[in-house]
Amino acid sequence: MSVTSVLIRIGEAAKDLGVTTQTLRNWEKTGKLQPRRSPGGQRLYERVEIERLKYNLRELGLAWAISAQTPAIPDNYYCERSDRFTSRLDKISVDLLAKLGDISLVSLLTLLVGEIGDNSFTHNLGNWPDVPGIFFAYDLYHRYIVLADRGRGIRATLQPIRPTSTDTEALIVAFTEIVSGRSPEKRGNGLKVVRRVVENQEGISLYLRSGLGIVELQGGQGKMQTSTADQNVRGVYAIINF
Repeated sequence: MSVTSVLIRIGEAAKDLGVTTQTLRNWEKTGKLQPRRSPGGQRLYERVEIERLKYNLRELGLAWAISAQTPAIPDNYYCERSDRFTSRLDKISVDLLAKLGDISLVSLLTLLVGEIGDNSFTHNLGNWPDVPGIFFAYDLYHRYIVLADRGRGIRATLQPIRPTSTDTEALIVAFTEIVSGRSPEKRGNGLKVVRRVVENQEGISLYLRSGLGIVELQGGQGKMQTSTADQNVRGVYAIINF
């Protein structure tokens, strides 16, 4: 599964989206969709960006996480192995820097994505219930990143050493406690690092679900909100807004 960009011409892009070529030119003016240029000046569009506009990535990621049967998703959004996730993490760093021009913010966002994605692979290694890997997509125009997996979920991974009675309680533990006896997590303390980064950075927020539990963090506020959902997330589903 290659992450190499596939470029298409304006006519093909317009047909794929069901709009006119003039609409694409208008979107270019507003910044909604920016093409590259060929040596001859022709507009060329990344296939993955055209797909982004065809799907609601938030809904697609949630469907991946809650459906009894695995829904079909575009290949560009599926990382079946950790090495593919790492490759896409490198790509989002480049794309974020081109969009935001703020290397400090890009570093923080890359850290958040890396911690959440690495948790999925680390805590489900050899124990994926059905489909291994994660859903990983982002929309730089609307400024959000989506991560989801169909793993065991946070409560199940904590249960052997820190039993909890609800998914929400498990999320509170994962975001606030250093659990004695737990194997070290990559690059720090996983979701506790995520919480500290978000709480100390204005303009970033996190919405994360596992099982029936929900955690919401708003940058700069330093207060974690928890609630209970009415639909079960099989593993973890997270949205980072920036």
